[in-house]
Amino acid sequence: MSQEYSLRSVTSFKQNKIPLTYDDFNDGMSLGFVNKLNWLDVTVKQKENQIKYKVTSIVSFAEWLIGFDSVAVKDDYGYIWNGSYWQSMPVKSIFNMIDVSILTIADKLQLSSNKKRELQKDVKPILIEQSRSFDNTAKPGYIAFNNWTLNINTNNFFPPKKEMNLIDGFDFAPDETGKAPDTWIAYADYMFGDNSNFLWAWLGYAFQSNINWRQGALFLLDPIGGTGKTHFVTKITQAMFGEKRVGAFKLKNLQGNNARFETARFVGKSIMVDDDATRVRFKEDDTFKSITGGGLSPVERKGVDGTDFQITSKMIINVNEMPIFNNAGAIKRRLHIIKTQAPVATAKEINLRNTLFLEEDLEDEIPRLATYAIEMYQQAVKEDWHVQKSIVDDIVAQDPFVTWHETLKPGLQKATYLYMDYTDFYDAKFASKNEDDKPMSTTAWGRKMANWNEKIRNKDGVFYKI
Repeated sequence: MSQEYSLRSVTSFKQNKIPLTYDDFNDGMSLGFVNKLNWLDVTVKQKENQIKYKVTSIVSFAEWLIGFDSVAVKDDYGYIWNGSYWQSMPVKSIFNMIDVSILTIADKLQLSSNKKRELQKDVKPILIEQSRSFDNTAKPGYIAFNNWTLNINTNNFFPPKKEMNLIDGFDFAPDETGKAPDTWIAYADYMFGDNSNFLWAWLGYAFQSNINWRQGALFLLDPIGGTGKTHFVTKITQAMFGEKRVGAFKLKNLQGNNARFETARFVGKSIMVDDDATRVRFKEDDTFKSITGGGLSPVERKGVDGTDFQITSKMIINVNEMPIFNNAGAIKRRLHIIKTQAPVATAKEINLRNTLFLEEDLEDEIPRLATYAIEMYQQAVKEDWHVQKSIVDDIVAQDPFVTWHETLKPGLQKATYLYMDYTDFYDAKFASKNEDDKPMSTTAWGRKMANWNEKIRNKDGVFYKI
């Protein structure tokens, strides 16, 4: 990511012709730039034919560099202003760019190696301290695009303002004419019928940095397979959001020990796509609920301490068979299932689609996608849209924990015996021949038990009051 950016300080000093000897004045070089920098002093020795530069204040140098390059570091993330919005990136990338900037400036001024190292060591703590007041919170009323900011409450565009601290916008300019992407609309109708409007609304929802409309995930169900839904979803999401804001994940990894690493994929993304979700039983749905409910989710990346992060990415999950979710904890309202209406994509069918939805028309209409999707989202919120002819009641399975818990007799019972009873019940009633199909872990089971019953700890161990 950092390679895509060149700090202004680097560009400025590379372009400046900096005199290093008295003879350089004869070549038209000037010391005028020194007067603009409150951290730099210069000594001219005409007899020795030398010009010496000196950094008079590390603090002043750091403040100039931070302000001139518009960088910040806060909450284990780095930020740089790109002219349209504050682009987030790893802290290491920001520090690397600062190191390059210091080396460039020091080389141009012929500073000593010790001074280079001193500047590299001292500037970073000052950056961290100055960034404490940097507001990196989500701004749900606005969406940043290349050279434009959209006020979603008034549907008005205005030039970007650095002081608004909008984080992670979209690196394309939207169409402001209000024209609809007619070819894309027809394509979506062809694939998903009457529920295509809900798909458009979900895509518009993905531009919002909140979970204020529908919690959950959008499942695109294709029972017969091979209809080309994955091709369509990949095509429209990449066109609408750009490659940087679309991510891939595996639904099956949002449970158990894998969850904290899988959630890291969601950071900085608008839409997350699982292009082929396997048919798994969700025994531990805590992470799925936190991601789709706007709560804090554990995020852990390689080489970085784990943290909690509020994920607002929206999920689209392509399936031929629905995963098995248990009917507990209001899971039904988190599952939005749309059936594919298109026929199988045979060679003849593909040729027909290529005729109906010309590639050049789709390409021309890409700038209209974002504004249309956002308008559909706004209409969906206003009119309280739902998936038509929802089949979620036929999909959700009976929760083994809930079913088992209903068999318990009131009283104080020891946790170890209860868990053994639960696993025996699961193996007898719910386990399949798949060796990976196992009861939930003791940790997940304990969390559910504590939510349902009073937990009592004494010298004899842990008990639950049923």
